[in-house]
Amino acid sequence: MTRLWPVVLALVACRPPAPHRASTIRDCSYDVELLPQGRAHVQATCRADGPISFRVAHRYLKNSVSGAGRAPHGKLTYDVDLAQLAGQGHDFDRALRVGDSFVAPMSSVLLVPEPLSTEIPVQVRVRAAPPAAVSVGLTRDSAADTYRLFAHEIPVATYFAFGKLEQRTLDVAGARLELTRLDGALDQPFDEVSRWVETSARAVRDFYGAFPVPRAQVSIIPVPRRDAVVFGKVLPESSPGVALLIGEHAPARALYTDWILVHELFHLGFPSFFEEGKWLDEGLATYYEPVIRVRAGLYSERELWDELLSSMPQGAEAFTQSGLEHATDFRGIYWGGAIACLVADVSARKRQLNRGLEVGLRALREAGGNACEVWSLSEAIGAIDHALGAPTLAPIAAAHAQRGSAFDLAGLFADLGVSRDAQGNLQLSDRAPLAEVRRAITAKP
Repeated sequence: MTRLWPVVLALVACRPPAPHRASTIRDCSYDVELLPQGRAHVQATCRADGPISFRVAHRYLKNSVSGAGRAPHGKLTYDVDLAQLAGQGHDFDRALRVGDSFVAPMSSVLLVPEPLSTEIPVQVRVRAAPPAAVSVGLTRDSAADTYRLFAHEIPVATYFAFGKLEQRTLDVAGARLELTRLDGALDQPFDEVSRWVETSARAVRDFYGAFPVPRAQVSIIPVPRRDAVVFGKVLPESSPGVALLIGEHAPARALYTDWILVHELFHLGFPSFFEEGKWLDEGLATYYEPVIRVRAGLYSERELWDELLSSMPQGAEAFTQSGLEHATDFRGIYWGGAIACLVADVSARKRQLNRGLEVGLRALREAGGNACEVWSLSEAIGAIDHALGAPTLAPIAAAHAQRGSAFDLAGLFADLGVSRDAQGNLQLSDRAPLAEVRRAITAKP
């Protein structure tokens, strides 16, 4: 027997190691304490059947977080220097300081647990010492100051703000719009800004038949020395939040004539996609934003057709040559997608005048297709076309998404009765073959 030991040892040495079984995380909780100097102190706890770790949601956060790494017992305490992150540039998608207030996405303070899987429930408690105020866009949980999402949603988790804030809640036909104004000078009083936000939200509600989500956050971020609405963006999870940069000296007229807020609020009623379909998401918002404003009395029909006639040709190359899925710039994604939506809307209305593309969008929203939900492009198009009763978007996507196909955009405008005279002035003809369709597009349903 003794002479067999070398053979046994050799066999053991050659045997492949047992495969490592990854830990399974059941749930996580985060306690976020926001400190006046712009730091977040976070205690993260996950229940798992083995060792886990935590990582930053985005690479640019690495130098602003102290304490990320392995958590063999499922617990980790770490700090996030939001002031340092805000000092890297004027970017509310990382962190932004405005006077005595901060705004940032929750992904800047929540580390991602690993191994990551879908459907790991996360509870987040957020607090700040008085007199600092806090506004969090995440879905509220049952306990005070607590919110919920799933771990895989952390990289696109919506905005929060804290510090010196002015806040109020708007009721939009039963939906809650939580409005937060960050510290900083604005010529317009908060009452006027609130009226503008509510007017825009009600216009979007009228388009969808209901406000797209039961609760959303809107953060108003003053920008020194500017006199217009500068920029806006939506982050969708776990409830959507809109961040808006507004110039310090923007007059009331600049608010009501601007397109950005309606564009961003429109996004709340359409599902998110993963690595596809940006042309449809942005194309719909680009096409319908001026339509919504015309119906709300914020824009004229002539202004709408002047804008579409001038701007849509920017998307023609993506629509007719490279393909919408391959567009990489604003022109191809936004205006190429808008061409697809105009074509679909006209196609639907040629079958039945008062049943345009928006009928499919309302049905999609009623089926749960809002910004908080991720759908595939084919699922969204299928649901829209099903509601319209005939293939409408699907043939357009087949012809123009992966590759371009010839299309006479000028001819479509001519059929709608939209053209320019020799001096470049807009002409709307009621004798054109599709003049009735043109009028139906801007008519209230």
